[in-house]
Amino acid sequence: MTRTLLPLTLLLALTACSPEGGGEEAATSLSTPPPKTTALAVRTVRAGEGELTVPRTVAATLEAGRDSNVAAQAGGTVIRVLVQEGERVTSGQGVVQLDDTAAQQALTSARLGLQQAELSLRQARDAVDAARPALEASVRAAELGLRRARQEAQDAQERYDDDQITQAQLLAAQAGQAQAESALAQARNALAQNGQAGAGSPEALELSVQSARAGVTQAETALARTVVRAPFAGVVVSVAAEVGEAVGQGSPVFRLVEAGNVRARFTVTPADAAALTPGTRLNLDAGGQTYVAVVNEVSGVAGSDRLVPVTARVQGGADLPVGGAAQVRYRATVGGGVLVPSSALSVDGGESAVYVVEGGVAQRVPVQVDAEARGQVAVRGLDAGAQVITPVPGSLQDGARVRVAGGGA
Repeated sequence: MTRTLLPLTLLLALTACSPEGGGEEAATSLSTPPPKTTALAVRTVRAGEGELTVPRTVAATLEAGRDSNVAAQAGGTVIRVLVQEGERVTSGQGVVQLDDTAAQQALTSARLGLQQAELSLRQARDAVDAARPALEASVRAAELGLRRARQEAQDAQERYDDDQITQAQLLAAQAGQAQAESALAQARNALAQNGQAGAGSPEALELSVQSARAGVTQAETALARTVVRAPFAGVVVSVAAEVGEAVGQGSPVFRLVEAGNVRARFTVTPADAAALTPGTRLNLDAGGQTYVAVVNEVSGVAGSDRLVPVTARVQGGADLPVGGAAQVRYRATVGGGVLVPSSALSVDGGESAVYVVEGGVAQRVPVQVDAEARGQVAVRGLDAGAQVITPVPGSLQDGARVRVAGGGA
């Protein structure tokens, strides 16, 4: 009898040791619905408007602000080189001396000719002045004679009217008046023509003096041109003529570059050239130093290489070697509009899009990419200020619940 009751007693004891209400919890667990899907944690950035720029570096050549191959203005033989290569010269300073023997002789002859012309003019004027008193006296005498002749003719007319003289006597008195009038006219004409006619007149000799002066000026110019001078202040880079060498008019004699005014010449794409307007400041690296270069000229026409030439003046680059190489650095605008990180862009089926967070839900927004550089893209189709998801999780779907981790930027 004892063996039969033992299993039952053990079963009651195990039941008494179990927790209270265990059956209710099991029932509750079975009736509870499954939890909702967990929101995907994402990070966002605020889409902003701006320009997308990229750094550019192009090779440049250093040039002088003015670089001239100075030519001789007259032909001749080089007798002296007045300046050595590498020396600085001032504007108008002589660099090469040509033989000036013939020019000196021509100038001496021209000056003698001028002196002779001036002497002849003085003599002619003296002669005119000397003749004037006598001619003026002749005019006065003729005027007096005319007054007398007129009076005699008037008296004769009155006496003839009174039958005191004959008609022949009247005609003789009238002829005397006519002769006196002619004599006065001749005297006045002689005075007026004093020194006015002939090759030896002062007027003609004045023209000779002017011509002689022009000859002297021309000879002086020819003599001055026997010295080939610097047209502006600068450095004589090279001298092409040697002593004893004959040079022709127009032949290059030396090369002169302007000191203290160095330019950088380089080429850029037409798109970059449109932004590099005169006055734009650039960085120029040369000789281990960085200088500021200011754009002063942009060609409006691209070359055969489809690049546009640009020149910029280098500030503080007076000691840079002309003809040397340099690097020009600047920033070029490649696009603009609404900017987002490149990691925010997703491409599906050839269509670009970004995901924005609205009310805790990811919304897919198709966009058009205008430009991309340095980890950013300029897009159209997106409003500035939108909270854009970046980077885009691989499992993200349009309309998915998201949770911004750490807040949007």
